[in-house]
Amino acid sequence: MNLDSFEKGHLCRMFPLKLQLDWLPNAQFAGVVYADYLGWYKREGINLEIIPWQAFLNQMDLLDLDENYVVSTEDNLFLRARGNGKPVKAIGTMMQYSGIGWMMLKKSGYQELSDLRGKRIGIHTDGELAIDIALAHYGMTRKDVEILEVGFDYVGLLARNEIDAMQCNIMIEPLEMEALGFELNVIRGYDLGYEVYSQVIVTTEKLINNYPEKLSRFLKVTFDGWRKAFENPQEVAEIIVTNYLREGKSALQKQMLLAMRPIIEGKVGLDKLGIMEAERWQTSINYLAQNNMLQKPLVAEEVMTNQFL
Repeated sequence: MNLDSFEKGHLCRMFPLKLQLDWLPNAQFAGVVYADYLGWYKREGINLEIIPWQAFLNQMDLLDLDENYVVSTEDNLFLRARGNGKPVKAIGTMMQYSGIGWMMLKKSGYQELSDLRGKRIGIHTDGELAIDIALAHYGMTRKDVEILEVGFDYVGLLARNEIDAMQCNIMIEPLEMEALGFELNVIRGYDLGYEVYSQVIVTTEKLINNYPEKLSRFLKVTFDGWRKAFENPQEVAEIIVTNYLREGKSALQKQMLLAMRPIIEGKVGLDKLGIMEAERWQTSINYLAQNNMLQKPLVAEEVMTNQFL
């Protein structure tokens, strides 16, 4: 048997798993891509396919397919899907806090959301709850601003003055814009009460019931990958741009990875990456319910599990 035949036979015996990201395979998913590059998933018998996000994709919709899918998503998209009856559950989280924030050109003079009364704020679907909570911090509602659902041309939208503030991932887009020479003021959602989990790892109850050991191995490798990535930021940055995001710049990827560490660790620390608290999930559920974003009541202990961690 030649080597190619052996490799094909080996892969056929492995467990196929698709991971749908909610963005591109950059430093935002450093733990996953590093573990994949090192062959750690295959070592555990998992043939992982990493799928980048595409425009207008709600990754929760993929869990309707009869395939072995795990998705990375924002907590509110997951909870709304669960509230609509999807048999899905959170099995871990890559980020202890959301990276959602808002950025404004420094030359605009705007520094806080309270400066934006009557102004235009561009958001994405996953940022509806975040902007509501952040505005409430200042005693404001959407009636006090103009909310526009926009695409991801954040450079063009701000530079052309089509919006006054833009939703962003505070660890990524501001760094990218600053690398292009823009000066920004950046507001972090978690400073204004938006303390939710992000890059939540979600799958179907069917997969949980049928393949618990495989999911446990997948999560172990993923969070081992994150721990190792923080030990080797320069190496990881170079691997990302060489193998996963060729249009990227390694210096920027390293900068992003270092900026992410406090949000990945949160208060649980490196030893307990991925762990979730039912109380925090219930707070997110209550936020959505209060804003009429849930079709039916949810109980935290029914929508999440730490059993694989």
